[in-house]
Amino acid sequence: MKKLFIVFGFLLLTGIVANAQKAHFGFRVGASNTTYYGSDFSSVKDAASIQPIWKPTAGFYVNSEVSDYFWIKTEFNYVNRGYTHKEAGSTLKTNYYCIDVYPLTAAFHYKGAQIFAGPSVSLLVASQKDSLIAGQVKKINDNKLDGINRYDIGIMAGIEYEFNFGLNLGIRMVHGFTSLYEPVNNVQTQWFNQGYMFTLGYSIGKKPESSKE
Repeated sequence: MKKLFIVFGFLLLTGIVANAQKAHFGFRVGASNTTYYGSDFSSVKDAASIQPIWKPTAGFYVNSEVSDYFWIKTEFNYVNRGYTHKEAGSTLKTNYYCIDVYPLTAAFHYKGAQIFAGPSVSLLVASQKDSLIAGQVKKINDNKLDGINRYDIGIMAGIEYEFNFGLNLGIRMVHGFTSLYEPVNNVQTQWFNQGYMFTLGYSIGKKPESSKE
């Protein structure tokens, strides 16, 4: 079902971009902060002193201008999600390395200001965790991700301001609907992604309004 959703999204995206008046390619960097949610997460958050941490994000995008006030934003981002927790007096860090795709984000644009929302598809590629081994903190790399869901489907929404020479600043929220952990004995752990991002981007080749004919 997830694969069908992705294929349908990209086919729809192709049709929209083909009918766009203009398209601007750009890149962005920023910082992400993941705050998980769910009944199971809430029950262990305080006990394990779980704290979200700021991690880097970077990617590229295409803004397809369907009309003067309506755009379709398509984005591909690397997102490092992470948190810390306490164990035996030590602070241990967990990192999840993800590729996020926001294929069909509807954006309403007016004089540089944008408000937007659309589906989010996230692929978890690998993780790195601190672990206490014989009283020492060791970093453990995990590419197999046994017991962890690699895919997450959710929504992304945010606001952004783009200056007429291409520089843009934004804040967005990603809200996942797929539990981070796979079911065990038909029991589903309720632990979902919810993240916030501050971004700085630049649309290549966009001319200032004063230079347009």
